[in-house]
Amino acid sequence: MRLAFLADASLPHTRRWVEYFAHRGHACLLLSLETGETGACPVVSLPPRAWLPRFLRYTASLPAAAAELRRFRPDVVNAHFLPNYGWMAVRLGARPLVLTTLGSDILLVPRKSPLHRWRTRHVLARCDRVTADAEMLGRAIVRFGVPAARLLVVPFGIESGRFATPPPRPSEPLVLLSSRRLEPVYDVETLLRAVERLPAALAARTELRLAGTGSQAEALQRRLRERPPATPVRFLGWLAPAVLDRELLAAQVYVSTARSDSTSVSLLEAMAAGCFPVVSDIAGNREWIRHEDNGLLFPCGHDEALARCLERACADAELRARAAVKNRALVAERACWERNMESVERLFQSLAPGGEPVPGVLPGGT
Repeated sequence: MRLAFLADASLPHTRRWVEYFAHRGHACLLLSLETGETGACPVVSLPPRAWLPRFLRYTASLPAAAAELRRFRPDVVNAHFLPNYGWMAVRLGARPLVLTTLGSDILLVPRKSPLHRWRTRHVLARCDRVTADAEMLGRAIVRFGVPAARLLVVPFGIESGRFATPPPRPSEPLVLLSSRRLEPVYDVETLLRAVERLPAALAARTELRLAGTGSQAEALQRRLRERPPATPVRFLGWLAPAVLDRELLAAQVYVSTARSDSTSVSLLEAMAAGCFPVVSDIAGNREWIRHEDNGLLFPCGHDEALARCLERACADAELRARAAVKNRALVAERACWERNMESVERLFQSLAPGGEPVPGVLPGGT
């Protein structure tokens, strides 16, 4: 197939997605206003026009994108994230069009104003198919009027060979790891407040590591300088995948304080690596974590409850060991990257000229 992607080339999720199809032998092209690493999938940088307000930059790049699509003549166009590239693809009249939603474009952005809600419905109504990475995200898309038969629900997943044999973890220090971006929606400040509440004896045995960058990095680091907790805190910054894997294999507890999420790849990575999940009690996490079974859930923004969960997780090595076995099996069953991406590939093939239609509801559909 000839596959054209409209997406943010700077995002690891984008690169991972498009490289899958390129390595499968399809002719691929990625159009993006953002810059990213080159790979098997060629990237065409659209004019970013940084002087324009963000919401106008994508519309202003329509002529350049249209010219690239005319030259490439794709069989299928796949846009990632509704407000920018989904909007562009609809304005371009790209068909057949598959929209890949990423969570906040459906769960948060439409709440901003009636105009944002109108744009969401407008784009969804003009897509041939829509993909979502969580059942709860799929249900939200259906509420915007998308028929279930046009929806494919499939998590991004974890490569089958990743974390094949996790090594034993050292008993101390007890490493707490957060690999979420340092942005308001991920609420890392609640994690810092929770760590401040840990009893002195536990604080002396733990270390918090924050892997990620974002707009709140400077403010969070300043907060730590002004009020250093007893537990050491290390800012690791953005980590290359191999380095992040080493951190996951060294950590006993994975923490996510996200206030909104669909299926979090960061959570799946932690589960596959054998980290014990302590995550916010939101719908996306509840699809994977059962409280006091294979992880612990706490109310969003509740640092006291999070501190109690961290105490429990650190104190109960048997609970962590049982959860690690369950979580690795769960990821293998439901979140195998190769198997899940084959479902997306079959979807694209069903839409391409001469492709075979998928009968009935799409595999994995909600």
